[in-house]
Amino acid sequence: MSRGEPGAIFHRRGWLAAQPEPVRNAWMEISEFRSVSRGDRLYSLGDPPGGVYGIAEGFADVMTASGYEPPVLAHIARPGWWVGEAAAVTGSPRRVEIRARTDLRVCYVSLQRLEELEEVFPIIWRLLAQMTVLHLDNALMYAASLLKGDARTKLVSTLVRLAGPEMLYDADISIPCSQQDLGEMSGLSRNSIGPAFRALERDGLIRRGSYGSITYNPIQLSKMMEAGLSRGSR
Repeated sequence: MSRGEPGAIFHRRGWLAAQPEPVRNAWMEISEFRSVSRGDRLYSLGDPPGGVYGIAEGFADVMTASGYEPPVLAHIARPGWWVGEAAAVTGSPRRVEIRARTDLRVCYVSLQRLEELEEVFPIIWRLLAQMTVLHLDNALMYAASLLKGDARTKLVSTLVRLAGPEMLYDADISIPCSQQDLGEMSGLSRNSIGPAFRALERDGLIRRGSYGSITYNPIQLSKMMEAGLSRGSR
């Protein structure tokens, strides 16, 4: 598959890229690509179980809710990110809402196709559990950033988390995200996030781009956060 094809990203980043090549190739053979317009939903909270989605192009909002509270923005997913395995594996309702932040190109593998894949690769359900672990790691980072640290630490932790499959890449990445969105995902008020955001801008660690995007290097932010934690433990 050439780098210019829609599914090429999945061979380089994210959950599928970490799977054995025969599984990756078979997965892509049974998948179908769909276009999703900005603002449309892949699925909503409580929807019946279905297949698994991967983002090939664009960005998606991950909305979560607790009890009867309205959904809140918890994450912005980027190319290489997969979701939907929990409902597919357990047959339970959808636990999050996925909404297109930009126009999307997604890869979809239906439940029926997953069951067909199991006949060739019985290990597929264990591999899908790895996807659940990635989501758990993200959820734990989300909880930690809400509960601990000052505004700057919360903001940096959130930006690192938003890097998703590119979290370990020592290069600039961009995400279409406003300061208000960051505040919501970081558990910060407008008054709190403003000074922290501007301080990171002054330090050259983040910069605003066109159309409301934010550009940063997740490795540089991680090192800054680790250095701060190290000084705090002395």
